[in-house]
Amino acid sequence: MELLKVENLTKHYGKKESLIFATDNVSFNVNQGEFVAIVGQSGSGKSTLLNLLSGLDKPDSGRVYINGEDIYKLKDDELIKYRRKNIGFVYQFYNLIPVLTIKENIILPSLLENKKYDEEYFNNLIKILNLKERINHLPNEVSGGQQQRASIGRALINKPKILFADEPTGNLDSKSKRNVIDLLKQYNQQYNQTIIMVTHDMTLAKKADRIIVFEDGKIKEDKLAGK
Repeated sequence: MELLKVENLTKHYGKKESLIFATDNVSFNVNQGEFVAIVGQSGSGKSTLLNLLSGLDKPDSGRVYINGEDIYKLKDDELIKYRRKNIGFVYQFYNLIPVLTIKENIILPSLLENKKYDEEYFNNLIKILNLKERINHLPNEVSGGQQQRASIGRALINKPKILFADEPTGNLDSKSKRNVIDLLKQYNQQYNQTIIMVTHDMTLAKKADRIIVFEDGKIKEDKLAGK
């Protein structure tokens, strides 16, 4: 089932001779449960694309539909609420709140929605994240890999329709990189979670189901991983 539909998405910066297209008339679809890796060199436009898909930035033209909802027809306050309920985002930098415990950081999105988090789901989540022994620690008391896993938990606590991840392993050592990617793959398979991840690392991208190669604001190649 189609979950994400992107139509003629365009975003440019500058004018005349200095005009640069970060995304240039980009169109593609993503089905429910797909794990898609968007790969490209620095400056290719892949992070801009992710920001447009997730509602963090607005395009100059084009449409983004999530579950049939045209997200850019929503007013700013409506889009904020929509993102909280339907979109999870994992950053390269963990962005955990230092005075909150790992557990408090993970459940924060539920608290912001004034709703009680699903305790059974939370327990399953921290088991997958391998954070059970760390939930009462502060972020500076755990490793970088554990902090990133906590940020993934925070993005997943509200059971988003789509999880976006922007270079989620960029600050990690090789072992932690593998652990984070394996975790995302496990969650994708266990919960049929749709994931769109930006990375420059083709080795990590091959863990996904599908690879979109992005270059100069355009899709250069769209293929199944392993092909």
